[in-house]
Amino acid sequence: MTLYIKVGSITNAQRSQCILRLRGYKSQIKKLENPSQSDGCGYEVKVNAHDNEPIDILASNGIDVRGADRE
Repeated sequence: MTLYIKVGSITNAQRSQCILRLRGYKSQIKKLENPSQSDGCGYEVKVNAHDNEPIDILASNGIDVRGADRE
């Protein structure tokens, strides 16, 4: 299952990717096509996960998670 974690800025997306890599997750940074005002600059991190562990990892490392979608 794919998890799309909205993080707002490119800086937080890059930090998120590094944090997740250290925990064994491969991820990709994606730019939202039509970000809402609450999405900040509109970046998300795409990661394969079966639970919410990546979100918990990012939140516990100070990343402002602005939402998440599953596919």
